[in-house]
Amino acid sequence: MTQRDREQLDDGLVTPDVGRWAKRKYHFLRRYLEMFSTSMKDKWPERHYVDLFASAGVARIRDSGELVASSAVLAAGVPDPFTGLHLCERDPLRAEALLKRLQARGVEDRCRVVVGDVNAVIDELISGVPKSGALSVAFADPFGLHLDFETVQRLADRRCDLIVLLADNMDALRNWATYYMNNPASTLDRFMGEAGWRELLSETSSDRHAEALRRRYCQRLETLGYAHFGWERVFNSRGRDIYTLLYASRSKLGLKFWREAAKVDEGGQRQLGF
Repeated sequence: MTQRDREQLDDGLVTPDVGRWAKRKYHFLRRYLEMFSTSMKDKWPERHYVDLFASAGVARIRDSGELVASSAVLAAGVPDPFTGLHLCERDPLRAEALLKRLQARGVEDRCRVVVGDVNAVIDELISGVPKSGALSVAFADPFGLHLDFETVQRLADRRCDLIVLLADNMDALRNWATYYMNNPASTLDRFMGEAGWRELLSETSSDRHAEALRRRYCQRLETLGYAHFGWERVFNSRGRDIYTLLYASRSKLGLKFWREAAKVDEGGQRQLGF
């Protein structure tokens, strides 16, 4: 990162704190978006980016104070620009900071920032994404499981690849007994779009719950036409597995991009095997 980049990030606007593991998801996202936008620029007349939980555009690593560009600013900065960026953030102060950061980068003419709960405003968010003649990628980085399956269904009406933070160990498995026992319309039910996860987890050994839930979610996405899946595990500072960054596409080519993006980790080390 150049000195100019650091100065642009240190702009005095609202900047949420995140754990250092966030650098891993931003690393894979940036690599994938750059491959996607460059490789598809001559194949599709329009390419769109949809961010369902866009936050403020810049985040601060909690234990080091390091400033990093987060998802929406990364998407705005790809070498071969997206036709449109469609960004949702429910916190008005973060949304305001995000818009100012996009304006400072001179990309506001192709950006829309929608303020609200994405599960309530999804139709407004994607109203500018064509149903034909366009290829899109959506990034969903919810806090916990706050992404309803019905919202993903609305995205699937477009030709849209998905990158979803699956908060399995961070929320689903930590709280699944509460969801199972006390709330037949729980957050996990809305995330999965069905109640069958109860039987699945009750019949699966606890050490395989995360894998079982991930595979079940992929099966749910298959009902929407997705056929190719990839994922990366993300660990906290103590080495504990906390969530999955899940990729889904209708295209083998999309999965090829994801696997290529995942070959080099955030530390610059090449990773082996898939």
